Amino acid sequence: MISRRTLDVLVAVWVLAWLLLGIAAGRELRGIAEVTDSARDAGLATQRAGELLESLSGVPLVGPSVGESAATIQQAGRSTVEGAERGRERAERLGTLAGAAIALVPSLPLLVFYLPGRITLHRERERLRDLLARDDPALDELLAARGVANLPYAELLAISTDPTADLREGNHRPLADAELARLELSRPARAR
Repeated sequence: MISRRTLDVLVAVWVLAWLLLGIAAGRELRGIAEVTDSARDAGLATQRAGELLESLSGVPLVGPSVGESAATIQQAGRSTVEGAERGRERAERLGTLAGAAIALVPSLPLLVFYLPGRITLHRERERLRDLLARDDPALDELLAARGVANLPYAELLAISTDPTADLREGNHRPLADAELARLELSRPARAR
């Protein structure tokens, strides 16, 4: 049987692995945004070419025919820059969303089902440690009854041939110790 500590480590490794994978995938997808830089640069260059052409509009013979083309070229450059910026935003958003999904989707359901029980068990074990320190004989009876209810049948028979008779007759200590072992607890040194 796998120990609780081993299970905790496995859950932590699972969550950490998916978290790291999500971060890596998110970074890679966000890196796609760099592709838009060349489109933006081309748009800026196109805008500058349009501005240069517009500056020639005052030159006799060339000017009037160039002015309309300059405006069209500048508009094409602006449109390219705007499209590149939208593409960058979308690629960055996609990277963030995909990274978060990769990190959270495999881990969140596991944590939702695992953590509440684990927290409850931890609190129960802490309370039980406090009770064990008091060395209350009634606690042995309670632990023995819980042991009969929770321990696998083969393990019960290894402890006692008739666990229910042991409960009735007050022979609680072996069953209580087995329940403590199941909970991965032990008695304080003075109570052994």
